[in-house]
Amino acid sequence: MNRAETLVWIEDVLDALDQSEVIEMIKEAIMADEATPEFFETIDAELERYKAEGDQQTANHLTRIAATIASVRQNRKENL
Repeated sequence: MNRAETLVWIEDVLDALDQSEVIEMIKEAIMADEATPEFFETIDAELERYKAEGDQQTANHLTRIAATIASVRQNRKENL
């Protein structure tokens, strides 16, 4: 995913109605192999932006999402 696509994905995942929708979006991103280095760089930049704006709750939520993606991605690689 490029930066623009990742920004849209972040907005969508943060606007998700419930945890099951977030999990589905994470699964889709991993299965499509969209969790590229640029994807994580964009997430990191957005985390810093939310922190700078004083929105620690959103930053924490996005951190949990990124950690989940990284963990699932790593587990998937180890199981291949």
